[in-house]
Formats: sequence, structure tokens, C-alpha cells
Amino acid sequence: MVGFMKRIIGKLGKYCLYSDSVIEGECPEVKEEEEMGRVVGSFTFTYGPSAGGLFESVKMEIDTFGEYIRKIAVDPYFKLREIKVLGKNIDDALLLIERINASFSASHSIAFISAIEKFSDGETNPDVSYLRILEIELERIRNNLFVIERMAESAGFLVPAYQLLYLIEKVNRKIGKIFGHRYFFGVNSLNEVRIIDDNVKFDDIEREFKEIYPDIIKNRIFIDRLQNNGVIKDERSIGPVARAAGFEYDARREDLHLPYNDFDFSIPRYDTGDAFGRLIVRAEEVFESLRIISQIKLKRARQSIKVNEGEGIGRVESPSGDLAYNVSISNGKVIDLNLLSPSSINIKFFSKSMVKNIFTDFPFNWESFGIWISEVGVKFV
Repeated sequence: MVGFMKRIIGKLGKYCLYSDSVIEGECPEVKEEEEMGRVVGSFTFTYGPSAGGLFESVKMEIDTFGEYIRKIAVDPYFKLREIKVLGKNIDDALLLIERINASFSASHSIAFISAIEKFSDGETNPDVSYLRILEIELERIRNNLFVIERMAESAGFLVPAYQLLYLIEKVNRKIGKIFGHRYFFGVNSLNEVRIIDDNVKFDDIEREFKEIYPDIIKNRIFIDRLQNNGVIKDERSIGPVARAAGFEYDARREDLHLPYNDFDFSIPRYDTGDAFGRLIVRAEEVFESLRIISQIKLKRARQSIKVNEGEGIGRVESPSGDLAYNVSISNGKVIDLNLLSPSSINIKFFSKSMVKNIFTDFPFNWESFGIWISEVGVKFV
């Protein structure tokens, strides 16, 4: 079991982002599996970019004997998107950033705003910060439920899958009732978090998930598909992938721009490093997120921020791990922008974890990483 330590997160523009610092220059790369020469009887085939088991378009080259996987290469740039942000004012840029990955819209927009606040004048209103925390934790609940649902669906475990889809819809409706949009579009700005209804409760979400969860982890046939599937225990991993391997890595404890230390909550961990461990961590995080939310009093709040010219880095703990933006502002416009998405990191560890697995284990392992291709194939212009 490894506790908090300085760790490399990844490359962010011209910088290497660490858990406690930023250093200009290159980041050490995640080591790839050693290149294996062609073996008699093995072959390479392409999976995707469109296939029944994939939620998004992504191309994979799989070197295999038929089931045993020798190597897998994921190409997330099959649908490279150029997003025209540079030269736009902050509000117009934010409209595009929050739509890069709708499922992580709160994480993207809040990381972008946090980067700008770090070199601007004015004190952040704690109530605004608490509402941002509420957004991220609701986003974590929804996405963790979705990952578990996708794993159950991959196994044809349809009763809990449909129950989880119903629960996800309930969460979405509550988000929409509070913020006016179920994916937080138009909710965030430098000066305000828009809320519509300040009288929404979440007791029913906790109660219903407590009824579904035990049935999921007691199903021996389902659990057999997850245990020892996609084992990865690497100090460079992030989010639920790291925490399922026993590493206590979490930006909520490391980057104090959002005042998570004002709340009582735990960081769930497991020690197997496999798809089952990632399921356990995500499920327990649902309860911890609800615990945080129960400590937040919903109320409308504003603040006044004077934007300076400068450069800053904003970082949050998204549902899949560290997400960061490097933003440069001049004359009120975005002149440079770089994104470090958790999916870009998790793809590398997924690829490493699939070596020596069999192809029928692929969908469970892929879903357990919570990868979103939409936030990887992005270029800001």
C-alpha cells in the first residue's frame, strides 16, 4: 500500500505536471511493453473504429494468437477534432470547452476557470467553490454508475444494468433541476455558478444504489469476468485505476484551489489492480461523493474576479482521474490552451494491462478504465 507521494501526472503543453508542482520540459514517458517479434501463428487484426462493443469510435490494432493478446495499440486520433478557441474571449471559449466531453463537462469547465483564477485578482467566494465541488461530485456519481453499468451490460447482466440506467437518469434529472442543464452546459463562469433550484435531495440515490450494489458484487459469474482481468499496478497511474492498486492518489487532496479539505470524506482504495478493484473503488466513491454532497448547503452565490494577463494551470479530480488545463490570457482573450485529459493517460495503462489477457476479457477491462475518446482527439486552434 503506497500513501501520498510526489508523482508525475503527465505532459501539459510545454510543462510536465506533477502532483505538487509544474516543471517546464519533457515528461518521462510511460514505458511501453517491449516490442515482440512476429511469432508463427500470431496475427494482427483491427478492432473498430466502429464496433458493437464500443461506445465511441476508436481504432485498435491487436496482435494475438486468436485469444491470447500479445500487444494492443489504441489509436484515439481516428476522429481528431480541431476546436477553434484561440483568440476568443473567455466566455466564448468556455462554451466550447464544456462541450469537449459532455460527460465530464463540469470537470473541464471548472479546471479551465481555475487556471484563470490563479493569475487573476479577487478572492474566490467559498460558496461558489462549494457549488463547483457539488458539480464535480455529481458528475463523479453519474460517471461511476455509468462505468459499472457498462461492465454489467458487457456480461449480459441486464437486470442491474437497467437498474443502473434508471438510477443514472434520476441523477441527471436532479442535476437538471438544480443547475438547469443535466450536463452543466452554461452553468459555470468566472463570477458565478448558476443554480435554479436549491431544494433537491439525494437520499433516494444512496438508498437505491445500496440495494443494487450488493447484488452486483455477489454474482459469481459476473465477478469471475473481472477478477485478475487487466491487472495494472503502476505508480504513474491515476484516478480509480491508481486507487484500485492501493495508491492514495487524488487531486482533491493535492490541489487546494477547490476547498475539499472543508469536507469530511475518505478516498476509497483496493489492492488488486484489476477490473474488479476498479469496480469496487468506483462504487465506494459513489457513497463518498454523496457524503460530500450532504455537507453542502445549496444557495446562490457570486464573486468578482478581475482577469489579468498571464498564464495558469487548473487541475481537478475528474471521475477518471487528474484533468488539467494550461491557459494563457492576453487582452481578455485566450492566446494559448493545452489540455491534459485523464483518458489520454488511462489509454496507455489500459494497453499495458491487456497484454497476456484473452480477447473475451477486453470489454470488461476497457469499460473499467472509464475512457472517453472525445477528450483525447482534441487540438486547439
